[in-house]
Amino acid sequence: MADKGKPAAKPVDKDAAQRKEIIRTIKGPVTDRLLELIPAFAAYEDPYGTILATPDLLFACLTLVKTRRDKFQEFLVNTAGDPVMDDQTPLRCDRSVDQIVGMVVRSAAKAYSDKRWGSAHTPAAKIVHKPETKSILDKLSELVRGKWSEAEVPKPSATQGDKFYAAIKDHLDYDWQVPLIPYFAEIPIKLINELGRGVTTLRTPEGIAALADIGRHSMDSARKILSDDMMREMLDTQPLAAKGVAFLGKERYEFLHGAVYERIGDKFWEVCVDCDRLEAMEVQNAKDLEQMSAWLHLISGETINQIVRFLQFHQIPVFLEVALDKLGEEKFKDIFGPPGNKKLIKMFCEKTSKTPLDPNDPIEDLKRRLPDVFGAYLRAPADFEKGL
Repeated sequence: MADKGKPAAKPVDKDAAQRKEIIRTIKGPVTDRLLELIPAFAAYEDPYGTILATPDLLFACLTLVKTRRDKFQEFLVNTAGDPVMDDQTPLRCDRSVDQIVGMVVRSAAKAYSDKRWGSAHTPAAKIVHKPETKSILDKLSELVRGKWSEAEVPKPSATQGDKFYAAIKDHLDYDWQVPLIPYFAEIPIKLINELGRGVTTLRTPEGIAALADIGRHSMDSARKILSDDMMREMLDTQPLAAKGVAFLGKERYEFLHGAVYERIGDKFWEVCVDCDRLEAMEVQNAKDLEQMSAWLHLISGETINQIVRFLQFHQIPVFLEVALDKLGEEKFKDIFGPPGNKKLIKMFCEKTSKTPLDPNDPIEDLKRRLPDVFGAYLRAPADFEKGL
């Protein structure tokens, strides 16, 4: 007969059990393997805790796992015990390597915030940064203090780490974000909440500093100019565009948005990052901008000015398409992107304008001849710049 006084057994939470097992494996066998490969870590009283709370060390460990996968393969198996060779296939814990990395990155943000600000149980630790890192963090702190309201500046308190973690955790998934955790920690929490997944577009310390440099005034000005949907799209796609939108003002923004947005979609926000480019766009007619719309997020204000000065309307897309194809994106941006090479921009545009073309089919003839112009530069850049 059943014992009526005995409470029913709690249902097993499979997900929680799997998470617990993942953490146990990382804290135990995986950390032990790291100590074998990097014996210096054994000097730490708590190697796992120290690595987790120190972004530089953790990023080095994640890189080691990625580059020396063979040393960790025994942990990277499926439910049948077979090796898993990619980062997307579920392991025996029902999570992929990518998903586990996301868990580790979020745990690292919590560990760093507890060390940075302290928790309810432990005081804040003294964090020592490398000289090169410290200079960027100092700059970031000054920008936040100078361009964002005091109410938004992070202040040490027992709950500051919890507030930071709550704001950032849903946007942390990738190993490249680990070295950025100290920089994210300097962004006002209100701004992190405002950015949402736009935080993931900030891939360098300099990008985070550039966002801080924009300041609250520009962000608020952009909000007054944009519709709610456009503001959300901008923040999700390229929050640095707030500076350009504020620079334009409502009337000029509406002209440029109307001229090219339908053609390039959310790349429009990348266009708005550079105010010199926006200034050059303002003085051009909408038809010319339409012709170069597919490349606007890559080219500089100087490129726009020289293209319109030297090239005929229908030559514009041919010139930009061939240039990108022949030079490759990196070299194309070095020459034609901001700040670019003013001398070469003018030379390429001028040579194109002087190229003799078949009057019966000038556009097709231009497509045939232009590769030779860019090919001449690639063969001998110094001679090309000298006009030889």
